[in-house]
Amino acid sequence: MGIPEDCAKNFPNDPTIAGGVALLRRVPPKHFYFDENLGRLRPSSAAFEDDQDGDPMSVYRRDIIEAEGDNIRRIMVGHEGYALASLTAGQIRSRDQTVHPDPLPEESSHTQVCGSKPKSTCRWFAAQSEWAIPPQA
Repeated sequence: MGIPEDCAKNFPNDPTIAGGVALLRRVPPKHFYFDENLGRLRPSSAAFEDDQDGDPMSVYRRDIIEAEGDNIRRIMVGHEGYALASLTAGQIRSRDQTVHPDPLPEESSHTQVCGSKPKSTCRWFAAQSEWAIPPQA
C-alpha cells in the first residue's frame, strides 16, 4: 500500500521521533467498546479515523509533555469523560502512516498521523492501543 503522496509531501514523517515514543489519542465515551476477544474495554476503531475536518488524525507526544515537566492530564482539559489511548510511533508507522510534528500555540506536543486508514488499520490500532488514562467507571 505505502504512504500516500499527499502525506509524504504535506505531513512528512519525522525520523527523529523514535519508534518507542508514546503517541496519545483522546477517546470520547461514545468510542469505548468492550472487546470480548480481548476481555477488556478498548477504544472502538472509529476513535482512530482521521479528524472530521479532513485533517490527519491528531495525537500528542508523551515525551514532549514529560520533558516540559508536565502531566499527560493537561491534554484532557475541556474533555470531561474522555479517556486517553496510547500507541507507539513504531506501531503507527508499521501501518504506513507518517508521524508529523504539528505543535500548536496551546499545545506543543500536538502531532499528526497521516496515511490511509481503512477499517482494518483502525481496528488494528484499536486492538493494539493501551489506556494511558482509562475510561472512568
